[in-house]
Amino acid sequence: MAETTHDEHAHGGHGHDEIHMPPNSWVPISTALSVTTLFVGFIVGVWLDIIGGVWLIASLVAWFRAARSEFAELPD
Repeated sequence: MAETTHDEHAHGGHGHDEIHMPPNSWVPISTALSVTTLFVGFIVGVWLDIIGGVWLIASLVAWFRAARSEFAELPD
């Protein structure tokens, strides 16, 4: 039976030395506020729905673009 060292066991034997943490971002807060605006628009009026919908799409596009570029920078 092969013996594993403490370091291999602690890291799952995959050789990753550090934990990846995403950078700080304003996008989750913007997305939450846009969804809130969208829901308030159901009560107030359709013009607020349009603003919330456009804001939500813009926030999600920014979030997905940031995630894709961050994923591309990860080591193999």
